[in-house]
Amino acid sequence: MAGYQTGRATLLRTNSQVWLFQQEQVAAGRASMAVQLERISRSSYPWGLSVQIYFTDVNGKPSDPGAFEVDVQSSDIDQDSMFCTISQINSGLNASFAGRLELVSFWAKYIRVFVKTLTNAVYTSVMATR
Repeated sequence: MAGYQTGRATLLRTNSQVWLFQQEQVAAGRASMAVQLERISRSSYPWGLSVQIYFTDVNGKPSDPGAFEVDVQSSDIDQDSMFCTISQINSGLNASFAGRLELVSFWAKYIRVFVKTLTNAVYTSVMATR
């Protein structure tokens, strides 16, 4: 995971979205920058998080990624070696090569995705919603 920049996480506020990758050709073995999850009040803690992923060609049209695994990782410290995989997206895409993951109870301070494997040369977009 060379190239990860510790301490560069952006804030993801409640009822907001942020791109982790946006129409990027992502090489296997690359992690997105982390986002820090905003905490609003103790009465509604823990808060959920969703991750939407889709694959396209250079023109933005749905494209088959082939065999792939994208890990959703979390940490309480924004440091590359501290992130742990909590879930994976590796199947279950719809006809437009889009997939989704919902984390209903989510406690960690930081989240990122790690593209573990990706067979075909496609463009990857991943959005996190809080």
